[in-house]
Amino acid sequence: MDRNLSSSEGIAEALLSLSGSDLAQIPHALLYNARTKVPKEQQNLISPYEHRAFAREAVMEDPLMALPIAASVIPYQLYKAIDGRSRSTPSIDQVLQGFMGVGEGLIGAIRK
Repeated sequence: MDRNLSSSEGIAEALLSLSGSDLAQIPHALLYNARTKVPKEQQNLISPYEHRAFAREAVMEDPLMALPIAASVIPYQLYKAIDGRSRSTPSIDQVLQGFMGVGEGLIGAIRK
């Protein structure tokens, strides 16, 4: 199957056939925009990888952000659970992906 993963529309259309490995490679902006194009019940499929991409890109751009982003991963999920207005349900997967993004961002910054 030919999948267009270079646009948020293509990601939204292919979402159910994408693996975690596929989603982990997509930039934050595309994932963020793809979330506006999928039904509410599919938000939880994208959100962990959006969190990962956000952390990865922010830390890669500024490694000093690693500590504040890592420190905010769990409290953000707690906030989402209390507030209840989030597009996705708080999850351990979002926590794990967020921490993975911080690590990837640090590795990327070192390689630059």
